[in-house]
Amino acid sequence: MSQNKRLWATLALLLTAGIWGSAFVFQKFAVEELSTSFIIASRFTIAGVLTAVATIKKWHRIDRGYLLGGLVAGTTMALGTGLQTVAMTFGTTPGKSAFLTAAYCVIVPFLGWVFMKERPKKNHIISAIVCLIGIGLISLDKNMRISFGDGVTLLCSAAFAGNIISIAYFCRGRDPMLLTMVQICVAAVFGWISVVATGTMPQSISWAGAGNVLYLAIFSTALCLSLQSIGLKYINATVATILLSLESVFGVVFSVMLYKEQITLKMAAGFAVVFAAVILSQLDFLKEVGQKPVKNAEN
Repeated sequence: MSQNKRLWATLALLLTAGIWGSAFVFQKFAVEELSTSFIIASRFTIAGVLTAVATIKKWHRIDRGYLLGGLVAGTTMALGTGLQTVAMTFGTTPGKSAFLTAAYCVIVPFLGWVFMKERPKKNHIISAIVCLIGIGLISLDKNMRISFGDGVTLLCSAAFAGNIISIAYFCRGRDPMLLTMVQICVAAVFGWISVVATGTMPQSISWAGAGNVLYLAIFSTALCLSLQSIGLKYINATVATILLSLESVFGVVFSVMLYKEQITLKMAAGFAVVFAAVILSQLDFLKEVGQKPVKNAEN
């Protein structure tokens, strides 16, 4: 593989992390005017149309496996995004949401154990313990209680972990972009069902509100998922995950810049601990003595 391709793939993943980090702020702005249901429905509808156009030549390959995988992945995606958005209506700030959501990286190995029979390694167990310490620093108040919004955000991270597991399972032997398109469309359907069920169709939308939704749909969803697919094609999965985990760091930076979030010393310490846990979850540093590292087949 050429160094040029690897460089562009790295830049693509860093751009993805940056856009996803900024999306927490635009999501917070959006919920100040629009309902969670409408944000999800409109966001995934626009993204669904864009990804459908991009994959139109592959539609003939859609079979029962794609539909089942899209249903499972789309359900977890809609659930995770919905919980994340609801949490912001209960006061969770973009910066806190970014790092609490990042806990999905630590949860994935344990869900993989349940559904894919892949036993977590020692570094996964350590990272889970470290992550719990970080979450405590970020969310626990003086009475050792966690706010409702932060609790819902942690549930959203579990849903996103389920989304990762479902994609990993159903992507075997299938086109990732085609499966992504199906899951986005499924998430959009769930969004519109929720809009009808809750009666939250807005009578009017401001230019700012429309701009927030468009940013989430075009950049955070359609563009980023495409860049992620490109990056994962040329970058080692572990390195790619670490690059994408910078989303949480970008989330705090953009929250301070655009949302004027105030970061306390205790929160900053929690952010650092959670980020360390995410990195630890991706590094198999406790290898058996004498085990030789596996070289990249393309090197």
